[in-house]
Amino acid sequence: MGRVAAMGRPPQVWDYWRPIGSGGGSGIVELGTVRGLDVALPVHFHREDQLTFVLAGRRRFVIAGDLREAGPGEGVHIPAGTPHRSLCGADEVVCVNLYTPPGLYAAPEAIAGLAGHWRRTGGLGWPDLTRIAEDHRRPIGTGVEPASAFTGCDAWDSVGDAARRAGMSREGYSRRFRKHHGVPPHAFGLQERLNEARLLLRAGESIAAVAADTGFTDQSHLGRCFRRAFGVTPGRYRAG
Repeated sequence: MGRVAAMGRPPQVWDYWRPIGSGGGSGIVELGTVRGLDVALPVHFHREDQLTFVLAGRRRFVIAGDLREAGPGEGVHIPAGTPHRSLCGADEVVCVNLYTPPGLYAAPEAIAGLAGHWRRTGGLGWPDLTRIAEDHRRPIGTGVEPASAFTGCDAWDSVGDAARRAGMSREGYSRRFRKHHGVPPHAFGLQERLNEARLLLRAGESIAAVAADTGFTDQSHLGRCFRRAFGVTPGRYRAG
């Protein structure tokens, strides 16, 4: 693949790829590109760390209630399990996302490495991204654990069931859950199911099987929720 800065594919704003040969040592789960004006996404979170590096325009995120911005040659690190949403800006955005296991890479140093390479060469190819990330891999055993889940809840629970298991009222449980996670229980549960769908699609499962396995009514229901959260259809994501 050519340099990310020169990619000319824009009918679709969002695209995802899994690095070829990633089983041979790279810890990068997948790579994504974002290009366009309409780059807004609602509140969601990932099981992986997200490292966003901007090539053109400005990316704007609300992360745990705080506005974060990055312009060309700058990056943003969003730790695994952190609710965030992205906002549109005035100019077209071109950026790349790296999704990696929680805490595997030193994010500030990796962003600085990407910035230095981009300033020197004017672009970034996939080999550059993976090489620079690997240059900043943390030693085994020093990784950071993802944000802990609120005990008593899983993605397929109803809020009432989770509250009863926790020995709390539905309202009290919801308030405590939202304070802990930044999103209400039903939104957290939906996002966990979507993240599970993301994992199964990466493994090559059929969309119909993924919809059934993750508790969606059908493929259309999964497709609507998936595209709203991640900017791309399950079929296009799976083909990455």
